Amino acid sequence: MANSLPGSQPRLLTLSADAADGLRDLETIVGVKQNTEASVRAAIAELVRTEGDFTAARAAKADANTALRIADSNARALIGSVRSVLAKRFGQRWNEQWVQTGFPNQSTAVPLTQDERLTLCEKLKDFFTRHPDYEVAAMDATAALAGQRSKALKDARAAAGRANFDAGTKLAARDAAATALRNSLGGLVEELGRLLAADDPRWHQFGLNMPSDPETPEAVEGVVVTPGAPGVLHLDWPDTRRAQHYNVWVQVVGVDADFRKADRRDESDATLPGLPAGATVKIKITAANDAGEGPESAVVEAKVP
Repeated sequence: MANSLPGSQPRLLTLSADAADGLRDLETIVGVKQNTEASVRAAIAELVRTEGDFTAARAAKADANTALRIADSNARALIGSVRSVLAKRFGQRWNEQWVQTGFPNQSTAVPLTQDERLTLCEKLKDFFTRHPDYEVAAMDATAALAGQRSKALKDARAAAGRANFDAGTKLAARDAAATALRNSLGGLVEELGRLLAADDPRWHQFGLNMPSDPETPEAVEGVVVTPGAPGVLHLDWPDTRRAQHYNVWVQVVGVDADFRKADRRDESDATLPGLPAGATVKIKITAANDAGEGPESAVVEAKVP
């Protein structure tokens, strides 16, 4: 059985930790020289660090983009209010009097693009500064408020741009660290291939498969079902040796004639939504890899909330 590396990062980290523990116990005995415990643990630490940086940057990006949407919404609202005020002076439809206000595209509508809304807020500030007699404070149609809205939108756009760039940079660093860890583990597998026999059980101490192991995964054991919201069940089970992904099979008692494939998961968990409330369902899991599908797990029955 080939030792292909898992696609998901959590499983990659789990395998890496197992490999590092195996190196701790067997590195000297087996004679590993290149992909040592120290190098694997350093690669793990770098991936964990960069993942933490990316998670924080992604949260900051979400916050910054939320703030941008709010600032843009506020600018849009001000423009709509100003339009109502000025329409009483200049009329609802576009005419030459509207030119001085800065409304673009020969239209009195709120501009469709954010760039145009920002520019219009700036021009409305200038317009009301030149024509304070047109201001209506009760309708937010003032130079001061137009200036505030344009500044808030400009600042939010800049902050969102910085946050987006930072998240992209952090993501690239995280992906580079993941690649480095994969290279380290791949190198360890190659090195162990030169040092251990295909049927040496010490492969398992590194969290790896013996090359002589059966190719398909072992059976999934210990499936746990937890009720969720109405019509939802949550599933969890331990990782299975040699599994690259899992298939979730469901049969609604009294509805389905047989089991049907409900999900394919890279991780050892699943959520099943849209089940009929109050029904009894039977669930089984199979693990699979490039060689095929392993034996079925024991069937678990559960009541849908």
